[in-house]
Amino acid sequence: MEDSDEEWYCQFEMNIKDVRLMYGAVCYALETWPGYPKRPIEEQEYLKYLRTQLFSMIADYSFTRIE
Repeated sequence: MEDSDEEWYCQFEMNIKDVRLMYGAVCYALETWPGYPKRPIEEQEYLKYLRTQLFSMIADYSFTRIE
């Protein structure tokens, strides 16, 4: 049986500084994305998804740190 790429995954931990840096990098990638057909449309869709997920992490951190 062959393993597909979709069955493989990994996890890693980031602190809030890492999340903010990654969010900035993803936003920059979206701003400078050259568009289809130079890059696959799925790439842009994934970057938008990733941006939303990272923003949610930042918002959650900010909300839970309110004193």
